[in-house]
Amino acid sequence: MMQTLSSNFSAPAYARLREQICADVVAGVWRLGQHITLAELTKHYGVSANPVREALHQLQGEGVVDMRLNRGAVVREVDATYVKNVYDVRTVIEGMLAAEAARRATPADNARIAERVAAFEAAVAVGVTAAIVQSNRALHQAINSIADNPVAVEIFDGRSNLIDALRRRMGYRPGRLAEIMAEHREMAEAIAAGDAERADHWAQTHSRNARDLMLENIKEAAGKKAD
Repeated sequence: MMQTLSSNFSAPAYARLREQICADVVAGVWRLGQHITLAELTKHYGVSANPVREALHQLQGEGVVDMRLNRGAVVREVDATYVKNVYDVRTVIEGMLAAEAARRATPADNARIAERVAAFEAAVAVGVTAAIVQSNRALHQAINSIADNPVAVEIFDGRSNLIDALRRRMGYRPGRLAEIMAEHREMAEAIAAGDAERADHWAQTHSRNARDLMLENIKEAAGKKAD
């Protein structure tokens, strides 16, 4: 089924296409490890080949796809090594951004963070993994944007798409969502209090816990395949 691009007309076609492809990778429209041809992409999104190529080049730079000469691209597969490496970097960045957010946050910023925390918990109550993953990303984006460090945010966001795609596929381990909600509240309270050290601590703790449990999921999945 052909899909039209979003209506963000202020962005070039290839930029809007890049965002849509990322969203579709997270949603599982394009699976991790899947080869996608230029013909498939142009037909699916109803665009010409040029913006598709440009979008794919950007996504290759962000580590989301690997280009194939005249053959489109392959969505990156995510294994345990990739997850560990991404989270090792992500943990440091999240801590830094949360600490800076604590130094900079205004009352309006804190209100927005509180809204995103509540939205995540509402998604957990409904129990739909896709909505949980999406609301979690929205909360982190709200925190990260306050720090005003676009370089760090770009590094964080680029690799997070594949992590979110894997999370949607694998789900959450029992009891993890309750832990995430508690960690979110700790981060939000630290930022609201202007406590940069505490915000850094909880952001890094949150990221390390996510890493460790995702690695356990991957290990268990590999064991089931072997059986």
